[in-house]
Amino acid sequence: MEINIENNHKINEDISAKVQFIIENQNPFKNFKLENYKYAQLHKKIAPKNPVSDFKYHKDINDLSLDLSTQSLKSVNLRSALDNWNFYSTDSYFRVESLIKRPGALIPLDDYEQSIFSLDISKMNENVMITKNKEKHQTIILLNTNVEDELPKSIFIDLSDNANLDVIQYNISNHKSFLYFESKQGDDSKLNFITFQSNNVHTRNEYFASLGSQCHFELSGLNFDNIGVNDNYSFIQHLKPSSSSREVFKSIVDKGAITNFQGKIYVDAIAQKTDGYQMSRSLLLDDISKANNKPELEIYADDVKCSHGSTVSQIDKNQIYYFNSRGINKKEAKRILQKAFLSETLENISSEDLKDFSLKLLDNLIN
Repeated sequence: MEINIENNHKINEDISAKVQFIIENQNPFKNFKLENYKYAQLHKKIAPKNPVSDFKYHKDINDLSLDLSTQSLKSVNLRSALDNWNFYSTDSYFRVESLIKRPGALIPLDDYEQSIFSLDISKMNENVMITKNKEKHQTIILLNTNVEDELPKSIFIDLSDNANLDVIQYNISNHKSFLYFESKQGDDSKLNFITFQSNNVHTRNEYFASLGSQCHFELSGLNFDNIGVNDNYSFIQHLKPSSSSREVFKSIVDKGAITNFQGKIYVDAIAQKTDGYQMSRSLLLDDISKANNKPELEIYADDVKCSHGSTVSQIDKNQIYYFNSRGINKKEAKRILQKAFLSETLENISSEDLKDFSLKLLDNLIN
């Protein structure tokens, strides 16, 4: 038997009271004052003044990778994990709603000999579970483009001990896209996550990461040329000793757009020797745009090395003058400075071919 609740979800009676409470009381599309969502403006309908250009680089990505979208993917019951919330944070509404409403697909990367894969999640209805058990380094590209869907979608990444994975997310030219990412790392594993965000109207990306012992997690993000609200939230928890994390987000904001970054590093009492770094930097190009940055630390261990910071600035007029004195006009000087500001986040891409593609993509898309 199904029951209807206030927000029009149809929920089976086997869903726990905890999950029903989240759906009924922690819906950010209705309650815009929720702490972790209050800058995302999910209750608003944002329409672009000009058409959003389509993403035109699918062939370039397919030439560099094995397209998993053409493979027959295994089904997996992710809905059974509804009550399995293992983070020292408020549960994600995106996670809960997507698990209730979407089926699941499994991608065991160890089944493939190739090193670089791509998956167009914008063409999928399913949530995705990516697993990796072997030490061999691999890279998966997650392509999310031209989406207009209010229903969140979840991507789960499960790395066993010693596993090594790069994830590159291209989040480009979306009208409305809401994604939840969750990664769990076994001991001595490495996860390098790069997110490239541009030309979006209304997007939110959530990144939840849980680290084991002596493992490393890196989250590098850039966003620019967005039209409405571009929102990123991260929660990185260190639960065992001697792990490290590095998080850098860079944003360029103009044309009245809003960019948000809210991130927290959590260090458990037993996670001694943790090394955590978090930095968000925003570059404002006009007086009508906004950049909201909120980095946070929550530390319960006493032998750690953790730091965080945030900056919001404008292009230095002295740098523009320097370029002008060498025959480079103001428009091109701004373009060069913007590219230099953002390109650092792409240097962590392990594959030289994918790094070159990403830098060329940045060069093509930046104004």
